[in-house]
Amino acid sequence: MARLGSLTIALALLAGPSAARAGTVLEGSVGSGLRWQPTPVERIPTNVMLAGGYSFAGALKLELGVVGNLADVNHSQFDLDIRPMVVLKPPVLPFYVRGILGVSGLVEGPAAVNYGGALGVRIGALGVGAFLEAGALSRRVTIDGQHRDAWVAEGRLGFYWD
Repeated sequence: MARLGSLTIALALLAGPSAARAGTVLEGSVGSGLRWQPTPVERIPTNVMLAGGYSFAGALKLELGVVGNLADVNHSQFDLDIRPMVVLKPPVLPFYVRGILGVSGLVEGPAAVNYGGALGVRIGALGVGAFLEAGALSRRVTIDGQHRDAWVAEGRLGFYWD
């Protein structure tokens, strides 16, 4: 029985690094937050993101996310965004940083380039797990019939496979 336990631990230690070297990345998440500028502060619509990409040496990830913004707040409509992202994650630590450059408002407009970043933490084993992150993004919004640039704070909870 002890040999079986030792063999299981040895296989887990050997399989872990192979998943972290390079390969496909898949993430799914749900997010929401607040628009804090321009005032007044308002909740942003809940959004659902599916992202795919490629991991290099486990520390650098290039991803492309498709975001569906749900119409769950007043004066909002369903919309789509595209978010190309770069993720830097040290191999040993559970923390990471995400850079975002995207296009928002693809369905309902106003379409605009946005940018931002996020800090997050991941927990999991053997390439599968969950993450929690918080970030800030620029966004083009319509306020009183005028298109204005705004900043939003966004929190995300999701899963990953890499």
